Amino acid sequence: MQPEGDKTFSYSFPKKERLCSRLQLEQLLTLKQSVFAYPFKCYFQFLPLSELNDVCKMAISVPKKLEKTAVGRNRIKRWTREAYRLHKHLLYDKTYKSGAVVNMLFVCIGKEKLSFAMIEKAMVEILHDISCGNEPSRMSTNQMDSQSL
Repeated sequence: MQPEGDKTFSYSFPKKERLCSRLQLEQLLTLKQSVFAYPFKCYFQFLPLSELNDVCKMAISVPKKLEKTAVGRNRIKRWTREAYRLHKHLLYDKTYKSGAVVNMLFVCIGKEKLSFAMIEKAMVEILHDISCGNEPSRMSTNQMDSQSL
């Protein structure tokens, strides 16, 4: 699924791109590397590209305190997945060239009624900040290996 070698980049969001491991989620929160773009705070971690880590993974959290109904929380998660699916190429282009993948956790902190346009704009900002502003090439491979534990 490497975009630089393949002209037909897949805009799907398969199960292997979903971050499900409780251990990895806890590690993301303890590292405290984050980017903010309203209505999301995104915790992220760079990992070296390997057999175990071959794709960027993401998870979404919408607190019940902010959106009371399950229908509303699910709508926000669905829109967030769709925005990520449409714009993940921004992230893959830069990270694969530097030999890294990224694990991300998007936490919704918006208290007002959200629209897809607002979520999509925030997603583009976050993916751009992660891929350009915090390039994994700045990190040595020892630092990336220690973070993947």
